[in-house]
This record gives sequence, structure tokens and C-alpha cells, in this order.
Amino acid sequence: MGYDIGFLMPGQDDDRLSEELPLLQLTNEQEAAWRRIVARAQQEIGAADEDRYPAHLELWLRDPAMQLCYAGNSASIEIPYRYTATAASAHAAIATAYALAHIVEAETGMRGLDYEVNQAIQDNDLPRAVARYRGVGQHVRDLVAGQGPDSRSSDRHGPSTGQ
Repeated sequence: MGYDIGFLMPGQDDDRLSEELPLLQLTNEQEAAWRRIVARAQQEIGAADEDRYPAHLELWLRDPAMQLCYAGNSASIEIPYRYTATAASAHAAIATAYALAHIVEAETGMRGLDYEVNQAIQDNDLPRAVARYRGVGQHVRDLVAGQGPDSRSSDRHGPSTGQ
């Protein structure tokens, strides 16, 4: 589970992403776009590793860590919630994800959508995205620490006795 940004070709329906993934068959143009994405990400953002799978290609940024999956006519970026503890680390993670998203948009013609705040990447509303990222990250930390909404209810330890 992570913070998700998705990409689709203009006019492509989001429902296509929920179908079973076909084997990856990139056109020469899509393969060239991938090579440009990797090169620019490594040059403009930093260290990254790439992998090739039967249904997609992946680029893993190292710091902050995040994953770009690319299938030619669609792509996605996922950021783990571990960077939400401080405002600075959350902002750095979202800013990096948006920088990568702008590279994907420029090199593929796809349009990016920040699914978490339902806004186009082109809107570049980082404060809104950072606030959502930090809020969900805090919620996840609370749940893991046993401080979620259910842990505070009175009926967890019996009625009004606290036991």
C-alpha cells in the first residue's frame, strides 16, 4: 500500500487498468520513451534501478524510494508511507514523485493523475498532495501502533468499567 499516481494516454479509460495484465509488447516509440524516462530520472533525480517483467517495466528510485511501473500506454508511481513522519521528508517524497511524473508526461504524452487528491499532475498542487500523504501516513502509523479509532472505543474493554 502506498500513495498512487497514475498515467493514461489521453482518451484512454481508467477501467483498462483493472483488466488482467497482458504480456508487455512495447512499440519502438514506447521503448524509446522508457529509455528517455530512465536516463532523465537518473540524471535529474538520482540513483535508480530498473527491472523488466512480463507485463511491465519498473524503475526504482532509491532516495526517497519509490516505484514507477510502465506498460507503454499506462504507468503508475507508488510512494511508500514511510516518509510521512516529518513535513520535510513528506514534502521531499511528493516533490520527487511529481518530478518523476513530469518526466513521464513529457516523454510519453500520457497525463498523470494524483489519485489520492484527484488532481492532475500538471496542477502541481504540492501542498495539497503533501497534506494528504502525511494524513494517510499518520493514520497508518496510528493503526500499526494500536491507536486507531477501534482501539479507543469503550466496548473494547467492556462497557464503562474500562476492563
